[in-house]
Amino acid sequence: MIVFITFWLLAIMTFALASSRRAALARTAAEWALDAAGLLVQGALVPALQITLAYGVMSVVAPSAKGQFGMSPLPAFLLNFVAVDYLYYWNHRLLHTQRFWNIHAVHHTARQADVFITSRNTLWTPLLIVYVWANGALVYLLKDPAPFLLAVALTASLDLWRHTRFFVAPGTRLHRAASLLLITPNEHLWHHSSARPTCNFGANLSLWDRLHSTFYSPAHRPDRLGVAVRLSLFRRLLFPFAARQEPSK
Repeated sequence: MIVFITFWLLAIMTFALASSRRAALARTAAEWALDAAGLLVQGALVPALQITLAYGVMSVVAPSAKGQFGMSPLPAFLLNFVAVDYLYYWNHRLLHTQRFWNIHAVHHTARQADVFITSRNTLWTPLLIVYVWANGALVYLLKDPAPFLLAVALTASLDLWRHTRFFVAPGTRLHRAASLLLITPNEHLWHHSSARPTCNFGANLSLWDRLHSTFYSPAHRPDRLGVAVRLSLFRRLLFPFAARQEPSK
């Protein structure tokens, strides 16, 4: 419910503001189809995969472990919001390596930032994201998964927000304070920029990028977003491989 409310709130804000509405409406029909398919996969198929794949595998591999891992609410929340977030940081960096970049590049083709681009991906790439497997397995193991699932919902909501421009200008006091803890939309814009997509890999916390020297947060926003990928809609959805395309440095 938290994720659903966040999505529709950000969608309404996108069309309520003239500048973001113009940018959203400037996308092509193919881009709308790509974004809609990605949102459908992320909103419906990914939760199903977590149950049928990760949860299902655990029920076969370790049937007696179901619900055996007792944790108090705060550690269970932090297990997702911090520990799984760190796994995702490295997962995300791996997708930006030469070997895996073609699989991830479709996500970086957006020329505008709004809530609709959040799940722009080749349809099967969620299988390569650590969330699908780690979240499903840990929900299976936890005696009370509710705090963990709250963190899952908060992470998803922050992901929706992070793909928009709805935040204070970079370099302001509020931005500097928030970015000490979180990857804000300002940092994620640079990750989607044409010039610096190999920075700000974190999802929730900016700590990992600061720790591994990939944090980048100048006092201005990038001039241009998106990388060029010359593929048909069909290939973007299902087979994102063409002549070698290297991640920007």
